[in-house]
Amino acid sequence: MKLSKASDYALVFLAKLDRLPKDQWVSVREMATALGIPSRFLSNIVHQLVQAGILESHRGVHGGVKLAKKPQEITVGDILETMEDSMGLVDCVSQPGQCPIESHCDILKFWAVTHGLVLTALKQITLKDIITFVYEGGRPPRIIKGEELWEKNF
Repeated sequence: MKLSKASDYALVFLAKLDRLPKDQWVSVREMATALGIPSRFLSNIVHQLVQAGILESHRGVHGGVKLAKKPQEITVGDILETMEDSMGLVDCVSQPGQCPIESHCDILKFWAVTHGLVLTALKQITLKDIITFVYEGGRPPRIIKGEELWEKNF
C-alpha cells in the first residue's frame, strides 16, 4: 500500500496542529506556509478532514481550524480512510470479483488476513500515539490483536 501525499500531509498537519495551544483556531494558509505545503493543496486536505469530523472550521477574521476530537480519539485508520480512495493492499481484497485469477488464487486468504492485520493496526494507532512517539520520545505504538487475528486464520 502506497499512501498518497494528501494522507502524508494530513498526518503531518494534524500532528503539528496538536502541538499548538489547545482550542486555538489556526489559519490554514499560515500552517501551509510553515509546513511548506501548497496552500490550495492543504485547503483541500483540510476540507476532507472537516467533512469527516476530524477537524472543526470557523470562517472569519479570527477563524481557522482546530481538532474536533482529542488526539487519542483520532486513529490513523480514520485519517487514511478519509484521505484514500482505497485501503486495499491488493485489488482482490478491496474489490472482490475484479481480479481475473481470483477463483484460482492460492494466496487470496493470505492477502485477506494481511489486509485485516494492517487495518487492525491502523485502527489502533492514534494521533496521540504518533505525537507521543515523535515529539515526546515515547515508545512506538503497541499493536494488540494482530497475533490473535493471524493465529485465528492460519
